[in-house]
Amino acid sequence: MQRLEAARFLQALAHPKRLLLLALLADRAQTATKLAAAVGLPPGMVYKHLNPLVSVGILTVTAGTASRFFSISSPEALRSVLDIKDALTAHLVHPDVGRGNLQAFADAAWGVCGAPGNEVR
Repeated sequence: MQRLEAARFLQALAHPKRLLLLALLADRAQTATKLAAAVGLPPGMVYKHLNPLVSVGILTVTAGTASRFFSISSPEALRSVLDIKDALTAHLVHPDVGRGNLQAFADAAWGVCGAPGNEVR
């Protein structure tokens, strides 16, 4: 089950626009409309990209007076996303040194999904 959760987590991240949306949400909560304006997509398409991130627990949604605000669910979720980004970037830039970085990538993904000794988020 934990490997399936890790695969779902990685699948939710596996789109350039989703990674961009996460970067925009790293500092503060925002509405889909503001995010749409920032990335140049219609709000409906932004919702389509945000929903997988909510379903795996990377993002949370808070209802405001007139809008829904999306935010990173926890510092741990943000740290895991950044660890994965760093490991992938290092592997792409230096593929000959990548084995250790891929292990860090796997560890980060596994940790998010509650590997033995880790809390399931």
